[in-house]
Amino acid sequence: MSSYRFGPFVLDSRERRLLRDGDPISLTPKVFDTLVYLVERHGHLVDKDELMDAMWGGSHVEEGSLPRTIHVLRKALGAADGDTDLHRQFIETVPTKGYRFIADVTCLDETSSSTDVAVAATRVERDVRQEAGRRSWRGARLAASALLILALGGAAAWRVLDRPVTAGLPGLPRLTPPTGSGAAYARFQSGRLHLERHHPGDVETSLEDFEAAIELDPAFAAAYAGKADAKFFRFWNTGAHDDIAQARVAIRKAIETDRESSYAHALHCRLLGTYDWDFAGAETECRRAVALEPQNHEARRELALLMNSIGRRDDALKEMDAAIAVAPTSFNKRSRGMLLYFHRQFDEAIVQLKQVEATDPGYLESSRWISRCFEQKKEYEQALEFLVRFRESARARPEEIASLRRAFATGGWPDVLRASLPDGRTAPNLETAGTLAQLGELDAAFESLELMIRARRLMIVHMDSEPRLDPLRADPRFDQLARRVGLRQP
Repeated sequence: MSSYRFGPFVLDSRERRLLRDGDPISLTPKVFDTLVYLVERHGHLVDKDELMDAMWGGSHVEEGSLPRTIHVLRKALGAADGDTDLHRQFIETVPTKGYRFIADVTCLDETSSSTDVAVAATRVERDVRQEAGRRSWRGARLAASALLILALGGAAAWRVLDRPVTAGLPGLPRLTPPTGSGAAYARFQSGRLHLERHHPGDVETSLEDFEAAIELDPAFAAAYAGKADAKFFRFWNTGAHDDIAQARVAIRKAIETDRESSYAHALHCRLLGTYDWDFAGAETECRRAVALEPQNHEARRELALLMNSIGRRDDALKEMDAAIAVAPTSFNKRSRGMLLYFHRQFDEAIVQLKQVEATDPGYLESSRWISRCFEQKKEYEQALEFLVRFRESARARPEEIASLRRAFATGGWPDVLRASLPDGRTAPNLETAGTLAQLGELDAAFESLELMIRARRLMIVHMDSEPRLDPLRADPRFDQLARRVGLRQP
């Protein structure tokens, strides 16, 4: 994996990022992969069959899929500033044969020098000042610093960056210095950036960064907290309880090393509230994290989600708004949209989530929550379009998308829901339970919730809020499950 410069663009294949004059360009996963494949073979003809096989792995796709992907890629390269002809400098079509990337390409991994770093640092400073003015976010400069470290190499960039910036990382008090190792801190910054961005592949990359930081400085408390953070997100994807066990150990180590780490106490709040179902203990830890560092937007977000799970909705929105005031990130704003959905304020949720989608198209979850809002409003055509958008961004095969559209044409929204169910029909997640409840398959929905409880899936604590579960609430089994989670008094 490498970083490349061509024309006004920088392509970072490892971080899955395309920048034009420092500004991000949004690409779908397939279009991004196509660009990387062509750039890595720049100057050489890439046969269209080879490219099809590389992008779709031999799967049957429509004949026009590759030309459409190239068209979208050319538009992205040419239309960033309205210049629709600029793409001609980059991709050549060889009729009946394939494509060739014809621009001059420089591999940054091979050519970075101290001069390059100094120039890049100057550009970062300029861009971050502009960003801070737009977003009023203390962490903007830190995020850009991490980008610089990723692009140009930790050791050289660390020497150029202004070290007092470490005091501005949201959620971590007394960070001057947090570690005596510049290399450890550079890896920590990188890990934090990936978790905050939360694009595909970022969780594993962040975990590697935090573990590297710990290896470089075993007394670096914040790096242990970061590892726990990444392990939580990993558990979300895998359901492997060993990830939670390792997160618990890392949190304990972080607090032992630094008892006043707001970051570590916020993660302890998450552990107690979403996995141990100790809501009182979780609130104590979250409030301690906020008291230690009022600017810790993650602690406030954890507290907001905890308040929602136990039915304190006004407190939930108050804390989420406080988190956004500190750090208006797409993750915080998406979380606010999710809370509005849980509070059945569907129109407000749609407005919030569409803002997230417009400003961060790479953040995949927004479309799914918008689809749920339209479902609850019974505006099913809109619900379908945003469901399709989410599935496409999650790399669904074209035939899967086609099956959803056929289902809607023949049987309306209920058939779309049936087509969306996993093969086994019951799965330990709120999405499946809600879909089954919406279809009126109550026994299967309760079975899905039971599986969530047994697997300690984190979203079970929001079962009282999820509108899609409304068909279950009159059944005594619902209260029984809620008591087992601790959402009801025995």
